[in-house]
Amino acid sequence: MQVKDILVHLDNSEACAHRAEAAISLAKRQQARVTGVALAVKSITANYIGIQVPKAISEAQRELVEAAAQTAVCDFERAAQAAGVEFDSEIIYTTAARAPDRMAYKARCNDITFLGQPNPDEDNVAYMNHLLEGVLFDSGRSVYIVPYIGRIDMAHRNAVVAWDGGKKAARAIHDAIPLLQGRGKVTLMMVNAKKSSSKKDAQPGADMLRHLQSHGLDVSLENISANIKTDYAILNFLSDSGADLLVMGAYEHSRLREKAFGGVTDSILHNMTTAVLMSD
Repeated sequence: MQVKDILVHLDNSEACAHRAEAAISLAKRQQARVTGVALAVKSITANYIGIQVPKAISEAQRELVEAAAQTAVCDFERAAQAAGVEFDSEIIYTTAARAPDRMAYKARCNDITFLGQPNPDEDNVAYMNHLLEGVLFDSGRSVYIVPYIGRIDMAHRNAVVAWDGGKKAARAIHDAIPLLQGRGKVTLMMVNAKKSSSKKDAQPGADMLRHLQSHGLDVSLENISANIKTDYAILNFLSDSGADLLVMGAYEHSRLREKAFGGVTDSILHNMTTAVLMSD
């Protein structure tokens, strides 16, 4: 099992360099190709509030957006070339409303997509949430989300795998195996498993533990008993374990609701301080 094609979203945010670095680093380890895609988006504000912008202003903004996309692509290409990995790049011209669909389509043609965690302090946080939601739930591929504060620099890479016995978690674990191989430590984490587990396992999590070990992973099982919500238990365990990666399934509410992200997914995405790989 090997990752061969990696996609990374490029923009002019400070966090983009960390995102590109993470994607390029995986490409180097997996001997994979990495493609950087910048979205040259027409007025995000105008698209969301439905206003007409004078032509002169619109043209000036278009030039700024295009220049920002070009800069992001050039920075990515320099970093990829310096790392000695096979790479490609593209600028997609689109509206804010269509951007998630365009990016989701590109993601379908790759093994994994690197996106950034939306920064609540930036003006485009609504757009970034929309983009992340679209790729995560509509691409059919796993998404590697890099915190806006940057990646944790660790000498020994440790991962936590959140396992609840469900199909979304199983999909995330399957997609993550190439990233987990070669790590110093992998912890298969369950929260209050005795309360929620079916009787299919003699010991909750034992079957998944054996499956991960069959892939050559140094993995241990932790069943956390907690009187707090699952998302808080996961975040606390991540902090205590010093992990640099969380693997989990993604959950969403009905599209008719204001927020598409489910409770645990939403909480993790907005409070994460380490990279998260999610699959729907």
